[in-house]
Amino acid sequence: MKRVFALTMCLLMSATTAFAYSFPEPDWGALYKEREAMVTQTEFELYTEGGVQNAPNYGALLEPPSGAYLGMTVDTAGSFKPLGAYLTYVTSTDHTDLYYPSNVEVQNANVITTVGWNYNSLDEVNLANVKETLDNLSKYNKLMLIRFANEMNCSPLGDDPERYISVFRQAADLIHSYPNFAVVWSPNDIGALDRNFEYYYPGDEYVDWVGVSCYSLKYFQGNANTAYKDSVYFMSGDYAWATNKLKPVVKFMNDFGIRKPIIITESGVETKNIYGDTTPQWTVPRMRNLLWGVIMKYPQVKAINYFNVHRADEAQWYDITSRPYAAEIFREAKDSGAYLKAPNTYPDFVFTPADYGETLFAENNIVNLYTFAYVANLPEPSVNYYVDGAWYSSGAQLPYKCALDISALSDGVHEIEIRTYDISKKYTFFKQGTAIKFGSIAPMYEDSITVNVNGKNLSLDQNCVIVKDRTLVPLRAIFESLGADVDWDDATSTVTAVKDGKKISLTIGDKTLIAGGEAKTLDVPPQLIGSRTLVPVRAVSESLGANVNWDETSKTVIIN
Repeated sequence: MKRVFALTMCLLMSATTAFAYSFPEPDWGALYKEREAMVTQTEFELYTEGGVQNAPNYGALLEPPSGAYLGMTVDTAGSFKPLGAYLTYVTSTDHTDLYYPSNVEVQNANVITTVGWNYNSLDEVNLANVKETLDNLSKYNKLMLIRFANEMNCSPLGDDPERYISVFRQAADLIHSYPNFAVVWSPNDIGALDRNFEYYYPGDEYVDWVGVSCYSLKYFQGNANTAYKDSVYFMSGDYAWATNKLKPVVKFMNDFGIRKPIIITESGVETKNIYGDTTPQWTVPRMRNLLWGVIMKYPQVKAINYFNVHRADEAQWYDITSRPYAAEIFREAKDSGAYLKAPNTYPDFVFTPADYGETLFAENNIVNLYTFAYVANLPEPSVNYYVDGAWYSSGAQLPYKCALDISALSDGVHEIEIRTYDISKKYTFFKQGTAIKFGSIAPMYEDSITVNVNGKNLSLDQNCVIVKDRTLVPLRAIFESLGADVDWDDATSTVTAVKDGKKISLTIGDKTLIAGGEAKTLDVPPQLIGSRTLVPVRAVSESLGANVNWDETSKTVIIN
């Protein structure tokens, strides 16, 4: 379907001239109106730390199962190390191997590498050179996202969309012949140009990832006198927010059913320009919008690369190495648990809308909540949280974290309200034990899971619970079925089990399991549901020397 779309658009448009492709004159009035609506829309939503299984997955080559990579161009000073993904370049015409930054980083780091493959025109593309370059890149034996002939909608690469699509498809076929390479189709900053990026989409079978360049510029093309309408259309100045810039590409993909992960192949927030340093008051909220807001609003974004350098021919600086206030935001996001640390791993959580309806379990009585807030012309509004009508906490900047202590809340229905200026939203949740669930009269527990120990199905007085892909079962039933002696310390909410001299202990809300005097970190802690304590069945059983398997067909945990 999408392949037909791409060709049809090109053929229809090329009918305007017998000799060369020409673009129709855009309806500037309609375009201004569309962009203005995108940048002036107020957005205010509550998010939770959802299970990693809540993130969308499109099955694309090299797509992480959940979460997003965070990387950057590697600065030679080494103040930032590669972080799961980063950006480097080839050209084929001048360089058939990585040349920027150093390929030593690719050789030594466990990263997904985004390769920017630059051309000035389609005339430079030679398939023999493409093959030579791919052969060279394959020697690194690394996972690589190949961003071929990128930013076509703002360069001579895009003078003939039909030819561009043909060349791209040939290159994509070559790239796909290498098992460690995925193809990225990547226009330039979507809202910044008068050529419609949609005309260049080559079709689903030739694209693994959809990419986009995304820079927050204070002045469009370095011009301090950018007019209001220009700033609206080009999404610069007061409207330079990454979440707004992504709206056109997300709309395009939704409209045409394009189910692909998104990578922000290049991004940056101005820290300086030709007029001098950009103030932190301008840079900080936009940096937070890029690193926090994007993955909150758009779970289809699976990678972000930050361009931590300055090129001499550009009017803007994006580097953050020498600016501690900006560098700290990057490190904070990187270490938050919301991003992947390396390929083939999972994040600690994914941002999930509160009204998604997931049952959330407190760790040490705390459920973390977050708010996405965007109000046009108000760069960094404060957000206040109210619980059952009483002020609870406030946040001054994205992600507006609220550590909700549910220990003082009675079991039953409660209300949390978020407010900023004259805007407010209310969310209802039900609390039971150490669990809450938004939009429900009660938490819902899994009632279809069977636990089988040594060939016998257990009779359980409390349904099993699935938390972040881990099955929790009533502790006494599982311990006693394994032949362990169980002791409960009510003062510390700690359970101890001993079998054949092996001793383990767990505490409600604590991810630490002590087995044989050694500490092990659990994916999820024990939970109190009603009057029963539930524990992660695999970790507990294996610590007592049992083997654990899962039968998906019958929804049965099998322990031997």
